[in-house]
Amino acid sequence: MTNDELRERIAFLEAENELLRNRNEKLDAYIHQGMGAYLTQEVLEEILRHREEAGISAERREVTMLFSDIRGSTELADSMSSEDYIRMLNHYLSDMIEIIDSWQGNITGFAGDGIIVVFGAPRPNDRAAFQAVGSAVAMQRRMRAINDWNSKEGYPHLQMGIGIHTGEAILGCVGSQTRMKYDMIGRNVNLAARIEAVSEGGQILVSSQTLEAAGDRVIERRDGAKWATLKGFRDKVLLHEVVGFGRYRLS
Repeated sequence: MTNDELRERIAFLEAENELLRNRNEKLDAYIHQGMGAYLTQEVLEEILRHREEAGISAERREVTMLFSDIRGSTELADSMSSEDYIRMLNHYLSDMIEIIDSWQGNITGFAGDGIIVVFGAPRPNDRAAFQAVGSAVAMQRRMRAINDWNSKEGYPHLQMGIGIHTGEAILGCVGSQTRMKYDMIGRNVNLAARIEAVSEGGQILVSSQTLEAAGDRVIERRDGAKWATLKGFRDKVLLHEVVGFGRYRLS
């Protein structure tokens, strides 16, 4: 290769590197600006850290998973105007997100009005179960204020069910360099979702693993433990109804 050819090659590589730098800077700005409203800083950092290895980096870790959902939301959506339903839903979600953030939970997704949260990831946290149950109690207590607001606005009364489970999950950034999310996968994630599905409006149901890991500030309803058959699970699961946390009670 001649000197002229070498200089031309170096100039070409430098131009390509500059294009890549510009592209990465724009992508970082998009992630922060477009997703910053929905993700905590630690999840944003995790996504950016694994952006170049999307879909590869993953780990198994014990975490606590919280699922919540409004009861009868499909019927509510059908009975309300789209504008009113979205306004009511956004007011509800705004309050729930505020509480989850304050208890160091990371929202991995929304399913309509349903919220999927992980405690203890992406950064390890030995207080994950404690914080998840504390968050759940605060979420149910906030429903009073939400329904007071709904009444003033002429909207219907809402009831939310919550299910929590503690166990090992696969955690990581999944997707591509242009579309990515931090997610959790595995049998225990499915179990947490099934626990939420059998909870009633106003209830918090937790697994024995979560109850044990959360500590003695959790108040369980007397005679509130019950064996439940959950869809997709052969063996029955012992569930506990939480009615308070520390000095705070649901009623």
